[in-house]
Amino acid sequence: MDKPYVVSARKYRPSSFDTVVGQSHVTDTLEHEVSTGNLAQALLFCGPKGVGKTSCARILAKMINELDSGAKENYELNIFELDAASNNKVDDIRQLIDQVRFAPQIGRFKIYIIDEVHMLSTAAFNAFLKTLEEPPAHAIFILATTEKHKVLPTILSRCQVFDFKRIGIQDIASHLEFVASKEGVVAESEALHLIAEKADGALRDSLSVFDRINAFSQGEKITYQLVRENLQILDRDVFFQTLNDLKNADATAIFLQVNSVLELGFDLNLFVSGLASHVRDVLMAKHSETLDILELPNSIKQRYRHEAGEMDLKFLGRTLRLLSKCDIQFRDSSSPRLLVEVTLLEIAGLTDSESVGEKKKIKVPKLDNIKNEEITKSSIKEKKVEKSDIEIKETSIDSQKVEIPLVRENVAKADVSIDAEDPAWKEEQNLTKKKSAFSLRPREIKSITEIEKNISVLDQDVKKLSPFDQENLVECWGIVAESMVNRNVVYALLNQINPILEEDFNIRISVGNRVQSGYLEEVRDELISSLRKELKNDSLGINIHVEDSASNAKIVYTAEERYNFLLKKNPQLDEFRKEFQLDID
Repeated sequence: MDKPYVVSARKYRPSSFDTVVGQSHVTDTLEHEVSTGNLAQALLFCGPKGVGKTSCARILAKMINELDSGAKENYELNIFELDAASNNKVDDIRQLIDQVRFAPQIGRFKIYIIDEVHMLSTAAFNAFLKTLEEPPAHAIFILATTEKHKVLPTILSRCQVFDFKRIGIQDIASHLEFVASKEGVVAESEALHLIAEKADGALRDSLSVFDRINAFSQGEKITYQLVRENLQILDRDVFFQTLNDLKNADATAIFLQVNSVLELGFDLNLFVSGLASHVRDVLMAKHSETLDILELPNSIKQRYRHEAGEMDLKFLGRTLRLLSKCDIQFRDSSSPRLLVEVTLLEIAGLTDSESVGEKKKIKVPKLDNIKNEEITKSSIKEKKVEKSDIEIKETSIDSQKVEIPLVRENVAKADVSIDAEDPAWKEEQNLTKKKSAFSLRPREIKSITEIEKNISVLDQDVKKLSPFDQENLVECWGIVAESMVNRNVVYALLNQINPILEEDFNIRISVGNRVQSGYLEEVRDELISSLRKELKNDSLGINIHVEDSASNAKIVYTAEERYNFLLKKNPQLDEFRKEFQLDID
């Protein structure tokens, strides 16, 4: 009769500390404590899933009794395991405490292994505290958990804590090679390394994946391609090719690559996160010191090293930043594919005008920095003011056309990129020469003072600065208030306010509380626009002040004043009062 099938995770479970993978900092300490007799009576093993916490607890329990009484006896009756996930009540812990009182029949110690201890209820924890702090001399407690932060601090303070770490990819790959050799399975090292990467530091998970791939291969060789297809992992070649396409700004290849990923059935979010991880590895491969951090086969490391040598550091950093931003926005995007494509085009520089072609930069000095003096040929040459930086603006003054050269202010603040070889630009300049008689010869431009005078004339013509007084303001304020009659609260508030004209055409509005201020803030822009139109002054501004006793607010106090205020809004109210013979209270 054939033996029942046993999964590799159970079949190759460690039976001694020597066979525990990747936890030497814990196993060495436990061995020294057991050999010297300095082992604590309460221990807590914490760490990620599948890294050997329960296995180490069983090995330790067996070693304690064997060291004291020899290996010939069977000490299974001295080891008790409790799953706190399903036995998390106070009664379960009380039953355990009752068992602890009795000494073992064989050997010196009883070992109690409580797995997933964070699942115990608060009441169960509290019931366990006293026994854990002062256990009988024959009792040793080993607690295990994947979520240390959920264990009560009072429990942690009574235990000797051992932190298990994620197992390295290389350690897992080496263990998988050992298991494959024992099972007679032929596997490529890169294939086992890919399984180790997929396990994310959990040895048990890697063995489960190995069993699945072995069953899928049906006794054939386990190859990298077979593992990649079975685990639905994008090939590294996809990321290498995509990064080269981004570097070369090949839009066609970028769109085809995104389409290919979708046709293969992969989620674009997986593609973006995988590409970001790939760019990070390329950045790490820039220097030999950081290259050693990568947990990759040597052949793959050399490929990354070669790729890093051809990539600019700033380009890689910018790529990583944009991919991280895309990953964050992916879930909220209504069109994920478009988001990914736009991000890739932005990385390639195809949406950034600065990166398309080399262009000449021309700096133009600010108008304020030029002294009021005759502009000579030497000063023009020295300041490098070129014809392309000056435009002719025409305005009609007294039925005469005046040509005024204006240096562009936005050019003075930043460099202007102009492609001098662009045929369209040359044609535009030729047309400008024909249409305008303006030139840069000294006799054509007399002085900066004359230019500034002409500019001020233009500003006055464009910007309305009609003066007004307090009386004009109050009159226009009533007109503006009537335009908002449909907004009951705002309309009533505006009718209570006396605006005050201050310096520089600023209007001061005082209100009694922040609620009123909030209503006015909502319509501030509309008020300013309407007042500017009525008063023909574009420099007009409004300042809203909250005062305990508003100096210019007409507050209605008496019943008669309130009635008159309502009567102004609704004249029929007086007829209603007379008909029903109502008094004003």
